[in-house]
Amino acid sequence: MKKILQDEKKRNMLSFLATWGLITIGLFMNTFDWTANSYNTSILAISYKYGFTSRGLLGTIYQFLGDFVGIDIWNYFVAFKFYVICTIVCYIAFAIMMLLFLNKANIENKKIQEYLILINTIFFVTMFATEKNFGRIDMFMLLATILAIYLIAIEKFVWLVAPLTALGVIFHQGYVFMFYNVVLVLLLYRIFTKEGKNRNKYIAVLILSLVICAALFFWFQIIYRGGAHDYYYEIREHARTMGVEGKPHDELLRAEILGVNLHDEELKYRLSNVIEIIMFIVFFSPYILFVGKVLVRTLKRQTEFKRKLIYLAVILGPLTLLPDYIFKVDFGRWTFAGVSYFLLIFIFMYAVNERDIIESVDEGLEKIKDSLYRPFVFVTPLLFVPFMDIAVTEFTDRLCVLFRNIVGI
Repeated sequence: MKKILQDEKKRNMLSFLATWGLITIGLFMNTFDWTANSYNTSILAISYKYGFTSRGLLGTIYQFLGDFVGIDIWNYFVAFKFYVICTIVCYIAFAIMMLLFLNKANIENKKIQEYLILINTIFFVTMFATEKNFGRIDMFMLLATILAIYLIAIEKFVWLVAPLTALGVIFHQGYVFMFYNVVLVLLLYRIFTKEGKNRNKYIAVLILSLVICAALFFWFQIIYRGGAHDYYYEIREHARTMGVEGKPHDELLRAEILGVNLHDEELKYRLSNVIEIIMFIVFFSPYILFVGKVLVRTLKRQTEFKRKLIYLAVILGPLTLLPDYIFKVDFGRWTFAGVSYFLLIFIFMYAVNERDIIESVDEGLEKIKDSLYRPFVFVTPLLFVPFMDIAVTEFTDRLCVLFRNIVGI
């Protein structure tokens, strides 16, 4: 009997891996644009040879490898190949971490965990395959986040969470608004569910991470912003030689190297931003409503005050994205980060067998079992790939263009 169950478990896992692999490859080949835009190639021209500047880590690695191998790195084709290698490595790392989360889930919860991982993969793979986001720093920030929350899940090497979150900020100071929220919420989860020395350990990690990330954020965003301005023309020339059309991304370089505030120049995108995010909320509402009801149901069933605080933190966590939505225009990136937040929260909760969340999800699925609403919950994510940068998704971008043409705005 035991052997039969083991064989069935093995067949189910192989079936999932085959499905997962085919969908991943198919989606990547369908969305990969075989090009990198000037924004992402220009970042490779920024490095720490010009000081400890914002977004300089990836360029430092790129330039170090170029010197080590002894090749001319200042051309588009080398930059493109570098991003191909980085993307392959990151996809493999992402797959390994998702499998580790799947392995942690109890056997009775495997199917839901498989679904969560599949949806997370669909969003992740397509996001970083398009021209807009191929090589985007967000990919590296998200992987640092996933590794950090996996360590929190397994309760081993937890001290590494602090340097991993610091790494996220070093990649881009926007990390504190985009992906840091999920790490903070799950550290709070451990603090409120542990006692004694274990609890103190997580408090110490949280404080250490907050202090380091806050210091790095203020350094990049305020203290050293524009600190490499003396090297602007040198950096711009390197960026130009790596541009797909021999052009640098001047807005990026002016903002990061010269410290120019691009707020006024970005106002032209605001109307489309607002229209698209409303469209996204409307069309994504089956998912938003389902997840919202699950979390509210979970919050209401808590009897202990500290447990209520946990789920209140889970619900309020994405509010860290508000400054991005208010002051910046990359609504596709912010929305991707918000969706990733909830997926990672649920993947974590299933990995640690958090009964309250699991029971609330089961109740939610049972309520829509025979309704027309259920298919929308499972199919809706497929309409929203890939996420973009300024545009929210390709789907909402096309709808927005159509709407504005019809109404004449």
